[in-house]
Amino acid sequence: MKVLFITDVGDETGIGGHVYSVQALVAALSPRIECVVVSLGGAVCPALDALACRRHRLAFAAGRLRRAECARLLEIVRAEKPDVIHAFDPIAGAFARAAARRCGCGLVFTKCGGPNPAGRWPYSYYPRVDRLVLFSEENERYFRTRRRFRRTRIWRISNRIQEGTIDAAKVAALRARLDPARPVVLRIGRISTRYARTAEQCVRLARRLAADGVPAQLVFLGAVQDPAVARALLADLGGQGIVVSDPELVAQAATLLDVGDLVVGTGRGLMEAAARGRVLLAPVRNGLLPALVTEENWAPLFAANFSERCELVPWDEERNYAEIRRALADPECRRRQSAFARHLYEEQFALDPVVDRYLEIYRDAVPERGAFVDRAVHWLWLICRAWRRPLAPPQEVRA
Repeated sequence: MKVLFITDVGDETGIGGHVYSVQALVAALSPRIECVVVSLGGAVCPALDALACRRHRLAFAAGRLRRAECARLLEIVRAEKPDVIHAFDPIAGAFARAAARRCGCGLVFTKCGGPNPAGRWPYSYYPRVDRLVLFSEENERYFRTRRRFRRTRIWRISNRIQEGTIDAAKVAALRARLDPARPVVLRIGRISTRYARTAEQCVRLARRLAADGVPAQLVFLGAVQDPAVARALLADLGGQGIVVSDPELVAQAATLLDVGDLVVGTGRGLMEAAARGRVLLAPVRNGLLPALVTEENWAPLFAANFSERCELVPWDEERNYAEIRRALADPECRRRQSAFARHLYEEQFALDPVVDRYLEIYRDAVPERGAFVDRAVHWLWLICRAWRRPLAPPQEVRA
């Protein structure tokens, strides 16, 4: 069996969480089936470039969709002759639908977490496909209760990861920029307004710990997509932390997870931290501080893919803060939290146990039937929304 994976990597960093999901899935499936990867967009994607399978890249400028790129994709699909095309975002999905229909391939979509479609069109639109894999319970509830998707076959297979490696040299280099006497609260993620709530909660935690005389330091590690946000973070942190955006560190940020004693994670970032046995924190919509992830609250946090949309009810701000302080101060408490995080990874986040489920989905996949109107709407959506994205490269900010 051969599966062609197609995803949009955008025109900026090429390091979005969804591309790491593609990377992990292809790496896990490659021993069992033949995999081919096609990336769309102008950014170089280190995660996909690291794969051993055949790869194709279609680079085109934002706002200029030319017929040549569409023809080139069709040429790739006809040459590769995949049994199934698997798309990982609506942008790539428009291309995948056209190619699968022309070449008679099975078609599978994955929605890689994120909020449910909402608001006015085009923001409320999601393609009405025959086979849809979802990462979160939040998304599953939405799609299963919408009449528009009543004929869509839906599987919820939570975002999964393969256990990564640590780059000891880079960890040592980053630690050399920190105070060795103070525990580290690490936040890995793009520096932009998109994750403003998470950043605010992290800064608030760092400032409160400092005010209470708790020795801790906050490290933001990520590509800077909005320099104004990075400057504001540095100003708010004062001497309680730094922003690290070195390209050589950001490109494989997960290899530096051991820098953090506590890790504030969203989506797969939290799962990668769990695999390393880090003490886990996640943002909460109804809190001032990130929540310590525990045996009691991990399930509702997981239901929203450990995102800023999650609410914990009941929520006790002071108890949560006290538990975070205990994790920083008490080695035995930190050890228990570390063991819990590793157990969570093994039971809920490891990728290998779900490989057979993906193979079953691929074996069952058939060419898309009908949906002529929705395919046309899908391309209209692409024209209206998907190419409205900045072309500027990420900028580096040093503390």
